Amino acid sequence: YYVVSDNHFSKQLYQIQLRPSNFHISDSISLQYEPVSDIEAIDYCEDRSVFFTNEVNNHVYLFADGQNRKVFDSSLLTKHLALDWGTNKGLEGIAVDCENQILYLAKEREPRFILAYDLRSDEIISMAQRDNVGDISDLKYQDGYLYVLERKDNIISKMDVKTMQVVQRVSYKKTCSHPDGKLYSGTPYGMAEALLLTRNEIWIGLDNNGLPFSEHATKTYGLTGKNPVILRFKRPEGF
Repeated sequence: YYVVSDNHFSKQLYQIQLRPSNFHISDSISLQYEPVSDIEAIDYCEDRSVFFTNEVNNHVYLFADGQNRKVFDSSLLTKHLALDWGTNKGLEGIAVDCENQILYLAKEREPRFILAYDLRSDEIISMAQRDNVGDISDLKYQDGYLYVLERKDNIISKMDVKTMQVVQRVSYKKTCSHPDGKLYSGTPYGMAEALLLTRNEIWIGLDNNGLPFSEHATKTYGLTGKNPVILRFKRPEGF
């Protein structure tokens, strides 16, 4: 499994190894990327090509064969829309339909929306704007559906890519925003930043920004310290 860090100095793809109760970084690969960066999202295809977003300029890059190149320029949007690309309002999620060469990109908030971009024709082919109440922090594509991680509301929405309508939702609020307390102390905000789907599980990565675990997390799960976590849930049948 591979992850990225959104620290401005980090321009690596990190390989992680899982243990029964934790994970560690086992290797790293340079993305060969020089500009100031805030790498927020990645997705990849079986040919080992990696797509990633830079929230500083809101472009999308393809890393393959040891080199990267820009495959989506945010000016395609700003030519037609007056968008606020302020801090934490940029491209936060990415998913790729490798077979059909379609990129799905999510703007985090104000406004939050999801667009589909054809890599073959270099055209935006659809856009779905959500309400402006919540946010979007990651996407995954699988078998004709987009899975949308909505951090503020602690839910994952399953969307039909043909209609861009939500057909099912799953909540993880009981774990991350339990009435007895959040997992981390000192913040009212959600922390879910990464989404992964396996055949039987849903994985959610939390970015705690160095905050400590809460008393509730220590009492309920035995968590101590200031480490990020990966939550693993059983995937509901049909989701």
